[in-house]
Amino acid sequence: MTQIKRLLEAGVFATIILCCATSCSNDDNYDGSYTFDYIEWAMLADDQMTEDVIELAPETYENASNSTIYVTNNPVMDFKETSQFYYDSPEYFQLLNQIPSEVCFPTGNISFSDFRHLVGGSTVPFSLEEYAHAPYDYVSETTSVPPHCIFYYKASVIMRTVNATYRAYFTGNDSGKQVMITGKWKGVFYKDDKSIINIKEIE
Repeated sequence: MTQIKRLLEAGVFATIILCCATSCSNDDNYDGSYTFDYIEWAMLADDQMTEDVIELAPETYENASNSTIYVTNNPVMDFKETSQFYYDSPEYFQLLNQIPSEVCFPTGNISFSDFRHLVGGSTVPFSLEEYAHAPYDYVSETTSVPPHCIFYYKASVIMRTVNATYRAYFTGNDSGKQVMITGKWKGVFYKDDKSIINIKEIE
């Protein structure tokens, strides 16, 4: 019985030592805090850009007054654009990216399969949480409606969905070692398609 007890105690001790060693080994892989360096983008074989046309409900404005009125239409602003980054290990992503940076993103206007920097465009937070925002690119139409006239407006917008691959680089604040992670990103954007304007006198 004593021998069995000693073996059990030895086994528990060995397990504790192994766990401690594993913990120390994992700690060696993490710097504790990191600084975001830059991000690169590519549209690989499994990435794509799609566009869908959305027909909007017609709008009618009646000017029964004796003065000219002005109507401004901006159909794209009725929508919210979204951006979301994906990564297989959210915990590791959060460890590296403790303070989300603002990064440029691909709009789908140009398709490229090689990783490259994007600069000078609009930015979104580099975060695993979905980020919704008002459209960056839009056109407002202002129309003068004469007295005793009806203004009819019909428009459509294009919803563009862009899927891309990113490579983000971080540097450990203590170790100075650079870490690179790769993941996916999805952005949904809207742009003006076409509009039809018709003005008639009130009968």
